[in-house]
This record gives sequence, C-alpha cells and structure tokens, in this order.
Amino acid sequence: MSSIIRVNDIQDAGGNSIISSNGSGTFSNNLGVANTPRVIATGSSLTLSDNSWTKLTFSTEVVDTDSAFTDSKFTVPSGKAGDYLCNFMAYTYGNLGNTIGIRIYKNGGATNPQAGLDLGSNNLSTFSAGNSLVINLSVSDYIEIYARMNTGSGNVTVSDCQFSIVKLIGA
Repeated sequence: MSSIIRVNDIQDAGGNSIISSNGSGTFSNNLGVANTPRVIATGSSLTLSDNSWTKLTFSTEVVDTDSAFTDSKFTVPSGKAGDYLCNFMAYTYGNLGNTIGIRIYKNGGATNPQAGLDLGSNNLSTFSAGNSLVINLSVSDYIEIYARMNTGSGNVTVSDCQFSIVKLIGA
C-alpha cells in the first residue's frame, strides 16, 4: 500500500511559505539559504618595497552582495558569522629575487598558512602566487590581503591582483 500527500505550499508555524509548487512540478525554495555574503574584487598596479608586507589594493568590485567590501577590506556583516572560502592571487613583475609571499591578515594580524614560493637563485622577471583557504569568521572580523617580495634590492610591481570570499553554507 502506498500513500500520496498532495500540497502546493509548505509553511512554517508563522504562515511563511517554505516550499511551494506551481502544480506543474516546478518548486520554489523560500528557505533563504544562499552563499552570501560574496565578494569578488580585482586590483591594479602597486609597487612593493623590498622585504616589506604591503596591503594589496582592489580598485574594482565585481560582486559585493552585502556591501561588505570597502577600502580593500572585507568585513563580516551582522548575522553572517561562519566559515568562509577565501581566494587570493597576485601577478608580479620586475626585479624578482628569492621569495614572494601573499598572506591573509585577519583583524590586522597575519594568519597562516601563507601562500608563497622560494624562487632560490632563479632570476624570474614575472611570477604569480596565490592561495585558497577556509577561515572561520565572526561578525565584525575583517580580512585584508598583503604581499611581500624579497628582491635583495629594488622594488617589484604587482600588475594584477584578485580577491574573492564567500560564506559557506552547511559547513
């Protein structure tokens, strides 16, 4: 024996529609579940001084769902604490020396792991470095991206940088 339950609308105790059907097999999910906030930003040219951590600047916001990104800094909005996937990358050129590093700063302090590479004695003129990591953030925590080059002398130019962060649901 089998049973069939037919409904067009499932509501919570307050009468709010959670799942509804148009009667033709198309469902609408009204659970309010979304991977937001979400930010994608890109940056332009920036010169890094030798052996000094420098904040990367992101001049173009491609996506900012919750208006949480200002002055090249992502700040967790009210009610949006949780795990976030953070991705960052920088493309450099110039007098590359021994090391390049890119690091997330949380609330003004460096976090680990640091993305980076030891170039050894190779004298490359261009290079890109980046990393992705999941980081737990509380309301009002903020994230910035910093880069450092150890050239031995001179400066290095970051010609392009990218940053994205998205809240993970179900994590």
